[in-house]
Amino acid sequence: MNLIQELLALQESSGYLQDADLEALSRRLRVPLAEIEAVTSYYPRLRRRPHKGRHRLAVCRDLSCKLRGGDAALRDLEALSLRRGDVEFESRSCLGRCDSAPACSLDGKAMTAAHASHALDSDAPESAAPATAPASPTWRIDPYPDPSQRYGVLREALAAGRSSEICARLEASGLRGMGGAGFPTGRKWTLVAQQQATPKYVICNADESEPGSFKDRAILAELPHLVIEGMALAALAVGARSGWVFLRHEYAPEGRILSEALEEARNAGVLGRGILGSDFDFDVEIFLSPGGYILGEETALLEALEGRRGEPRVKPPFPVQSGLHGQPTLINNVETLAQTPYVLRNGSVDFKFFSVSGDVERPGVLELPLGTPLQALIDGCGGMRDGRPLLAVLPGGASSAFLPADRVDTPLDWEPLREAGSALGSGGVVVVGEVVGEGADLLDLAANLTAFFRNESCGKCVPCRLGTRKAVELIERNGAGDRALLAELHETLVDTSLCGLGQVALVPLMSVLESFPRKLEEI
Repeated sequence: MNLIQELLALQESSGYLQDADLEALSRRLRVPLAEIEAVTSYYPRLRRRPHKGRHRLAVCRDLSCKLRGGDAALRDLEALSLRRGDVEFESRSCLGRCDSAPACSLDGKAMTAAHASHALDSDAPESAAPATAPASPTWRIDPYPDPSQRYGVLREALAAGRSSEICARLEASGLRGMGGAGFPTGRKWTLVAQQQATPKYVICNADESEPGSFKDRAILAELPHLVIEGMALAALAVGARSGWVFLRHEYAPEGRILSEALEEARNAGVLGRGILGSDFDFDVEIFLSPGGYILGEETALLEALEGRRGEPRVKPPFPVQSGLHGQPTLINNVETLAQTPYVLRNGSVDFKFFSVSGDVERPGVLELPLGTPLQALIDGCGGMRDGRPLLAVLPGGASSAFLPADRVDTPLDWEPLREAGSALGSGGVVVVGEVVGEGADLLDLAANLTAFFRNESCGKCVPCRLGTRKAVELIERNGAGDRALLAELHETLVDTSLCGLGQVALVPLMSVLESFPRKLEEI
């Protein structure tokens, strides 16, 4: 276990991290106490004090929940917690349950605000209904209609003995990373395969923590075998023997499903030593994240896996050259890995997963062809909630730009969305409707996203640490009145921030200032 896992194990046994335990850990691991304290103070999951009440209630404060009555839920549940006196209340960054907004976590169990309120009112938190997702559809990405056929692509690759062809076939397919950046998947695999240093590692980035993005959660819950097969194919292609799924801690229920799938894979001989009778060894472990949006950045993730504060590294070198423990490392997100079996069997893939939340009748995860118009996606979720007119759409998660309603025919694909002024990003689509007879406060929504990035900044680089804070202060003080200063601040963050968090932090805000001048006048 690394330092973080040791700390989490201590916390699990004692409820919180006590001074004596940390001192003993320092002596046992021969790690300076100051280093342990630096890690402990950094991660939100690690606690230095006991819980204040019998129950712990966290309520999401971010965009998707805000659109579904989150502000009122925060006020009401905080008041209820105070009345009871035995509930530790906390407003939290995105909980990954945007389809059940406003989302809560009560004693570690995900649920809606309504369920949390009922449970606390009736003094029966343990019986509260968890957040539920729509009934599982038949996913087109799954090439195995019969479960007995699973891992067929891996079997074929091992039987053919031509692992070197995997990267070439992925490059030819045009598959791009589905975590947001869109880097060509085959190219990344080839770069790792070309490295001479060993050992090599494969990591599945399942730390999906951006408001409006929850598709990876659905894939882990319903298609874990594809993620596992994708990781095994990646390991075969690049020459790795060990892999990790870096899982956000709010996805513990999905983690249990994944653990069962991993055990089934080992029992079937598709993980472990001598996979399917070959000389190929590969296995996968789950690393539960200690918390923080920044850990979705691949080098911050690596720092956490090595037991340190999850702060982004200066690049180059890139992880494909020097990643985990300084070794060549392949990092892909959940959806990218889940798509590789289909791509290797069929030659390409022309559809992807979209998380849809906000002002639609049925929030959830849709699997749609690339190029589907935004309007068709909204229609696939039952249309606009309460029949309200469409005002704006955030098509690529919290780090993309808002598009006005007159862009609703824009195809959901990389280039069309870029030309429209936004991005496909993670595919986290947040739909904003207009309340008839009222001016929609788009600036407030954009400020909410800016505050999210401020709250989640790791603080390592000055532009991001101070720039995001300054942007929120300017909006709170003068609304849209400091447009020129905000534009200058945005440019500085883009040019000088160490990682993508600072570079995109003001993108939604600037899109509102630039594309919705009339709405700003109504506010």
